[in-house]
Amino acid sequence: MITHQTISIEGRSAKVWLGGSGRPLVLLHGGFGDAQQHWHATFQAFAPHFHIIAPDLPGFGVSAPLAAPNFQSYLSWINVLFEMLGLAGPMLMMGNSFGAALARLYASANTGEIDRLVLIDGGAIQDVGGCARSIFQLPIVSPLMLELARRQSFSNNGLRKAIHVDSAFTPEFAANAQAASHGFVTSMKEMATNEPPSLRTPTCPTLIVWGEYDGLSSTANGQKLSASIPHSEFVLIKDAGHMPQIEQPQAFHAVVLKFLESK
Repeated sequence: MITHQTISIEGRSAKVWLGGSGRPLVLLHGGFGDAQQHWHATFQAFAPHFHIIAPDLPGFGVSAPLAAPNFQSYLSWINVLFEMLGLAGPMLMMGNSFGAALARLYASANTGEIDRLVLIDGGAIQDVGGCARSIFQLPIVSPLMLELARRQSFSNNGLRKAIHVDSAFTPEFAANAQAASHGFVTSMKEMATNEPPSLRTPTCPTLIVWGEYDGLSSTANGQKLSASIPHSEFVLIKDAGHMPQIEQPQAFHAVVLKFLESK
């Protein structure tokens, strides 16, 4: 059974889902809600096979935000979480969208701790140029841009670009995604104004999973990402969008379980 608990990490509250048995499997959610929104189907499917650790990242769900939610701050937070839980490698790690970028960077910076890595419809690290970074830092323009981007991206029409399967686009899904929108755009702004980490190439076997009809990032982007990471494999999930783990859970779990349990 997967249950959640609230802990304190460096004086900030954090919610983490734990349970199952087997090798540690860390799940890092994306920007459209919290851990439960992204992984509820995966909890049930993978609990018999793995010990699952799925935090609500800072600024999402009930987890308190970071003072400066850039990539390095998130990676440091993950390290502290692992220390508190007594986790040590080798572990398995999987991330969706924004969480895939964090998973890629964590695996790259902690060679030997992550045995296998799964990146779902995400993982590209964007370098924002100096001119664009300066625009993001303007005290007047930045809030206006962020609020406009938030409203467009998290409107029903914006969210529809992420979810291809109608049955997965429920009122609850939309409400949870919109509730997470402020934390997400704040993180994106902070990451755009800071240089991303230089270590970006995982050395462990990596599976890149992409939804066939992802309206936010094309399959060509997924294939390009796979080509940039040695020892990686690209798999397309048919009739799915940006979150294949909730849109086509059976097909998704079959592909990922085979990869994670392979020798």
